[in-house]
Amino acid sequence: MSVQEKYQSLLELANSNGTAYELSEGADGALVLNGTAPSSEAKQALWDEYERLDPDFKSNDLILNIGLGDAAGGGGSTYTVESGDNLSKIAAGYGIQWKAIWDANRDILHHPDKIYPGQELKIPV
Repeated sequence: MSVQEKYQSLLELANSNGTAYELSEGADGALVLNGTAPSSEAKQALWDEYERLDPDFKSNDLILNIGLGDAAGGGGSTYTVESGDNLSKIAAGYGIQWKAIWDANRDILHHPDKIYPGQELKIPV
């Protein structure tokens, strides 16, 4: 089974919920999905499907980089989580407290100690 076949239900969900995306091949044959979801609910649905297909995000065969469309708004910048990151480490790089990142991303994070490579976090200003 190819990586694209493995994540076919995620791609179908993106098509049905209005997420615009592009696919490419990343390092080590990983599937890279860069896109823009029309709402935080649509974005969360994609992350939920990804977690269903790859519990604990351990396969490292998909990089899901989903932002929000202009209608979602928000200030600040974003950061894509890398292997070995935690909220404290990311926050230190921006000169802010980890809780500020946690609060800004409660729509996608279920626990402050559980972040995964490829997640795009909002960094508050």
